[in-house]
Amino acid sequence: MNKRIQLNEKELKQYIKRLTEEVEDEYYKISPEEYIELMRYGSYHGKAITKMKKFQGKPLWITGNLNLDGTPTDSLGNVGYVDGTLNISRTNVSSIEGVKVKSYVSDYNSPRERIREKQELNVKLGEQESLRDSDEWMLERGDETGEKAHALFDNLVNTGEIDPLSEDDKEKLIVLRRKLQDLEREYEELEDSDRVSELFDAIEETKEEIEELEENNVDVYMMYAHPRYSHYGLQQFEVLIPGFKDREYTVGTEEEMDNAALAYAKSYIDEVGADGFSESFIEDYLDVDAIVNMAEEDYDYQVRDYPDSYFSDSDYQLTYEQEQRIEQLESQIEDLEQQQFELDSDDDNYYEYEEDIQNQIDALQEELDSIEVDTEPTEDMIENKVAELVRDVRRDPLDYLKNLGYDIKEYIDEDELAQGLVDSDGWGIMNSYDGNYDSEEVNGITYYIMRTN
Repeated sequence: MNKRIQLNEKELKQYIKRLTEEVEDEYYKISPEEYIELMRYGSYHGKAITKMKKFQGKPLWITGNLNLDGTPTDSLGNVGYVDGTLNISRTNVSSIEGVKVKSYVSDYNSPRERIREKQELNVKLGEQESLRDSDEWMLERGDETGEKAHALFDNLVNTGEIDPLSEDDKEKLIVLRRKLQDLEREYEELEDSDRVSELFDAIEETKEEIEELEENNVDVYMMYAHPRYSHYGLQQFEVLIPGFKDREYTVGTEEEMDNAALAYAKSYIDEVGADGFSESFIEDYLDVDAIVNMAEEDYDYQVRDYPDSYFSDSDYQLTYEQEQRIEQLESQIEDLEQQQFELDSDDDNYYEYEEDIQNQIDALQEELDSIEVDTEPTEDMIENKVAELVRDVRRDPLDYLKNLGYDIKEYIDEDELAQGLVDSDGWGIMNSYDGNYDSEEVNGITYYIMRTN
């Protein structure tokens, strides 16, 4: 029985390190800059580098990002590993087979891109051919994707984007293909040299006729439904016809278009925030009640803690009790003064009576003079002032948020704003190509078609 070997963490790290070093020893390490310099000396022919003795026949390990964009490079030579990204855009490189790249490869406008795209196209055409063989999208089957593909195909026909072959032209194409096979077979077996030129011209002429017909030999199965990608939930299609490269279309029902437009609007709001809208538009979608409640709490605190900022001297008044006491004191003083006036000066006790009354009057007057307005706001004053300030906020909630530097987005009803954006601009908001859409009816259902790229 084999004995299982167990390694602790330290031993495992050492083992991995040793394996890595062994792998790296199989390569000759070179910096991207040094590699590009060597490529210049070799007129950008990678095979010239392969023959250099200094590399000892080892594949090259590029120690960083390798950017060959725009150079006349036709081959990477003996590069085996790129420890970063590899950019062969606008080069003459057709293959990087055998080259491992740690990150990603950019091959825009290179032979490799064209080969890769051709391979990808052939895979898609193969998938569609399987659908065609089983007539998967026959309208009688009611397949939803098939109906959408028919809607797109019909729209491209109706708008003149494509011109499918008639039944006569399809038959003609079959005849021409058979004719070409016969001509090529005769050309290969030809023994009479006098007919070479004649047969060659006939072959070329037949090829031209076939190519001209094949350009329009299209059907609904040339509409490729992306299995992984959608446009805000809408079914996305690619048209596998020459001349339609990089075009993208979406097809959806009315409900799907509504949902997609709403999803786009919410995504747009998340991306641009409140700054993406005019104040007059966004004001209709503020959560006014939430803003008012916040303002009410804030002002109640501010007015109570900093009354001098909200009240002037003229805002304070005597209390009802104070006013009642003043009336009472003034009446008492008036009565005493009347009694003092009516005293008999001939009375032996006149001066004693007068002094006593005056003392009473002075005491009452002293109390009267001591009554002052209380500069502490009453509960009614505070409540009224807060209500007044909150009324202003309800009239212009946006101004309140801006003045206090609050994030307006936090007080927007985003669902309502998204729906408002859709109601305002329609489905075209999610079409960055031209903002338009068409419709086609298939099996009694109206489908809407947009070109998005």
